[in-house]
Amino acid sequence: MNASAALNAHTASSERRGRHSAVPEQLEKLLSFEQSVTLTAKSQFGWTLAFVRRPLFQDVEVVIQNPERTEFMAIEEDGSTRPFYNVRSGDFR
Repeated sequence: MNASAALNAHTASSERRGRHSAVPEQLEKLLSFEQSVTLTAKSQFGWTLAFVRRPLFQDVEVVIQNPERTEFMAIEEDGSTRPFYNVRSGDFR
């Protein structure tokens, strides 16, 4: 792949998000208390924040990943977790 193709591929993947980063700078303002407690507890076991989805007119969706990046979990508003399968492997290169 040449340099212009690589640049176009990067631009196409970031257009969906616009100018927002995968992890917002002021994350604590977006999270509920229960979500922040769960995120802190999971981080003690090596889980990290993968990204935060901010769909229009819907609740924020917080997605974490295990250290091997093989499992993803969404943290619900009440702090509970559920498996998250809608992840493209190309998003994390």
